[in-house]
Amino acid sequence: MNNNKILNLFNNEPSSKIPIWFLRQAGRHIPEYFSIRSKSKNFIDFCLNKDLIVESTRLPLKYYDIDAAIVFSDILMIPWAMNRDVKFVQGVGPVMNPMIPDETNILNNINIVEHLKPLEDALTILKSSLSKNICLIGFAGAPWTLACYMIDGGSSKDFIETRKAIWGSYNWFNKLIKTLIFYVVDILEMQAKAGADVLMIFDSWSHMIPSVFWNDFAINPTKEIIKNLRDRKIFNPIIGFPFKGGNSIIDYSYESGVDCISLDWTVDLPWAIKNINSEIIIQGNLDPAALISNNLNLYKNVDFILSCIADKRFIFNVGHGLTPECKIENVMAVIKQVKNFRR
Repeated sequence: MNNNKILNLFNNEPSSKIPIWFLRQAGRHIPEYFSIRSKSKNFIDFCLNKDLIVESTRLPLKYYDIDAAIVFSDILMIPWAMNRDVKFVQGVGPVMNPMIPDETNILNNINIVEHLKPLEDALTILKSSLSKNICLIGFAGAPWTLACYMIDGGSSKDFIETRKAIWGSYNWFNKLIKTLIFYVVDILEMQAKAGADVLMIFDSWSHMIPSVFWNDFAINPTKEIIKNLRDRKIFNPIIGFPFKGGNSIIDYSYESGVDCISLDWTVDLPWAIKNINSEIIIQGNLDPAALISNNLNLYKNVDFILSCIADKRFIFNVGHGLTPECKIENVMAVIKQVKNFRR
C-alpha cells in the first residue's frame, strides 16, 4: 500500500486517517496567487500557460498539508475552444457570445485536446514532479452547466434563456448536450492519460434544471461520460458534484456511475449518509464561509462532520470553492483538526 490516501480510499484500503483537500484551494485567498496571475495578460492566457498552470497547482501545497492537487484550469475552456469568445471581466465574471437556440450552429468537430495542449503538458509535468503521496485531480464542467453559460452568455441568477431553450428548442438543446458530452469525455481522457489520478465533474448549476428534466440533463449525461471513458479504457475514479441537487442526489448517487459524490454545504450530512448509495465515497459539506473568521462554531462543525463519517469512506472538503476572504490560518487549523482525527 502506498501513502496516497485518496487513491487508497478508492481502492478500499483501510486507514485510520481521513484524506483532505479543498475545492478552489489555489485561488485568491493565497497572496502569491496574484503575482502568478499578473504574469499573463488575461485569465484565458493564464489557463493556456503550462508553467503558470503548474505553479498555481502547486501553490496550496506550499501552505497546506493536504492530500491532493487539482490542476489549475477552468470549466469554460471548452466553450472557449468552441469559439464562444469567452472572456473573464473583473467584477462581472465570465462572459461570452450567447448561443441562440435553433439559430446557432453547434460545432461538433473541435479538437479539444489540441486546443488545450498546455493543460496536457502541465499535467505531465505535475505527475512527474509531485510527491507520489499527492493525488493529482483533473476536471471538467458537466454538460448542463456548460450549456447554461453558453446560452445565457455568462452567469445568471436563474438561467432563464437556458431553461427556455429546453422547453422551446428541445432537439437543438439535446444536440448541444450530446456535443458537450463528447468534448467532456475528450478532455477528461486527455487529463487521465497525461497523469491525473482522479477526475471530477462539476455540475455547478444542476439546481437550475427543471425537475422533470433532471435525469435527462444531470444524471444521464454523467452516466454517458463515464461509460464512454470506460469504453476508452479510462478507469480513473470519478467524483461528481451536483451542486445543490437536493433530493435528486440520491438517484444521482445510484444511477450516474460516479465513484464519489461531492456534497455542498446545504446537504444534511446524516440524511445523506442514510440515503445515498453506500457503495460510493462522500466528499465535502463544510461551508467555506465558516473559514472566513476564526470561531468556535467552525471547529464544532468539523467535529460534527468527522463524527458523522467515522466509519464511512469520506474525503474531507468544503461544499464549494474556498472564497477569497477565507483565512489561511483557519484552513490550516481545520487541516490539523482533521489530521488529528482517528477512526
